[in-house]
Amino acid sequence: MRRFEPPIEADSEQIICKILDISAGRINEENLVSYVRGRDKRLCIDIDSSQLNFFLLDILLKEFDDARFVLTLRNCYAWLDSFINHSLYFVDVRPGWDKLRDFRFKTTEAAHPPEERILKEQGLYTIDGYLSYWANHNQKVLDTVSKDRLLIVKTNGISQRAYDIAAFAGLPKEAVRLEKTFSFKNPKKAGVLCQIDRNYLEEKVKNHCASLMAQYFPEIRSIDDSGI
Repeated sequence: MRRFEPPIEADSEQIICKILDISAGRINEENLVSYVRGRDKRLCIDIDSSQLNFFLLDILLKEFDDARFVLTLRNCYAWLDSFINHSLYFVDVRPGWDKLRDFRFKTTEAAHPPEERILKEQGLYTIDGYLSYWANHNQKVLDTVSKDRLLIVKTNGISQRAYDIAAFAGLPKEAVRLEKTFSFKNPKKAGVLCQIDRNYLEEKVKNHCASLMAQYFPEIRSIDDSGI
């Protein structure tokens, strides 16, 4: 593994602390709203691209009625494969992010099923943990954000839709840097998913992701179609 130099996400450590604090009942919603409002005034960010915004979604919708949102959507197989590869090949040096992953992906079951032995050996989470998060994350955004405030972009089409994204965000075409649309791409593949029983994996995908996959990726019927 090598050192992980992540993209800059403003105040990420503080946001993670707030996310974990409110989930544990150490602060209330009023405290979190105050923090989000104060952060906005302090940083004056026009475009805030961060996965952490998902955990602040309800507050962002309520407190910033002119805000717009972009959901980057990736098929569940490719998303899972990518997340596993990054977890195995990069060491995240940012404090707090491991705790956030525990919060996102751990389920109530302590042990990995026998079919997921490879995940346990590699220090990864369960498939239920990963795929339930993928489904819940995307479904909540789709259910919560009104269509006039939401732009859905499939990750494999980001370059082609870069100017659409800029226009949606109120940016001029000159702000687009096409050469940077995939600047944080992991060149390594661990091949973990191919070591899991195929029928078992497909059943997990069916249980957690079938509805969203059918709606947004009807062409992908199995891992063979996923492009990983």
